[in-house]
Formats: sequence, C-alpha cells, structure tokens
Amino acid sequence: MAKLTINEAAQGFTHKLAFDYVDLQTTGFISTLSAANQRYVGSLPKGGIVDTAVLYQVVDPAGASNLTIDFGVTGADPDEFLDNGDVDGATQVIWNTGDAFVGTDSGTETTSNVVNGYANNTTSAKLMIMEFNGTVADLTAGSWVLAWRQMECPTQ
Repeated sequence: MAKLTINEAAQGFTHKLAFDYVDLQTTGFISTLSAANQRYVGSLPKGGIVDTAVLYQVVDPAGASNLTIDFGVTGADPDEFLDNGDVDGATQVIWNTGDAFVGTDSGTETTSNVVNGYANNTTSAKLMIMEFNGTVADLTAGSWVLAWRQMECPTQ
C-alpha cells in the first residue's frame, strides 16, 4: 500500500488564495476572462479531483451589499465548487455550494444522486476560476480566504 502524502493524511485544504477589498479594487486583480470579474486561481490537471471548497470571511465586508462569489472551471459560469455565494450575507463561511456538491433534479435541490466533488475526466488540465461580483468599488472593508482541497492522480 502506498504511503499517504501529508495533505491526504492531514485531511486539510491544499490550496488557497487570500485577498481583501483593496485587492478587489486593484486594476487587474479581477478582470474579464470568459466573463466579467474573474481571476484564474489555479489549474486542475487531468484526473484531478476537488472534494471541498470554502470562502472563509476573515473581516466582514462593509460598503457594498450585493457581493457574490462563484468558483469552478467553466469559464462562462464557474460554479462547480461555489455557486452564487452571498458574500456580504455570510457570517463566516460559504462552503461546497457549487453544482459539483449539490445534486439537482430539473433545477431543484435533491438528496438523491448527490455528487460529492468534481473530477477532471478530460485529457487536459482545466483552469480554476474565481468570479467575484458586486460593487467592489464601494467596499471600505473586507478580507477573505478562498481555499480548496485538490487531489491529483499520481502518474505511472
């Protein structure tokens, strides 16, 4: 049996992006990629899996009341890991709200056939995208950590 890596043994997050309201207001931090207000935050190689994702609120936002976050791999709507998270309405965390974690049946949530993560079953890597929407220019406070656990299949 293969020895567990430190990340597998610790069961913690393997990747993160820390940012605050000043970063969001800095030109180029978020920009138009496949859609407006996006940022590449990583890459998921072929065979890679994301089994948990969270936006942790370190400092409550102030000055804007329409903030949302999406996080995933689909350019036009990156919502596999986090979907339409209400950032200014959250008390501390937005966790696993994306399509890869919430099963749906004709657009409504269900407990049958629930997916518990996202696997990149393609032949190439996929870019991971954070989309942060809202009136970020009005922010006067706010600090967050976007974190996820990513596992990669070892090569033969």
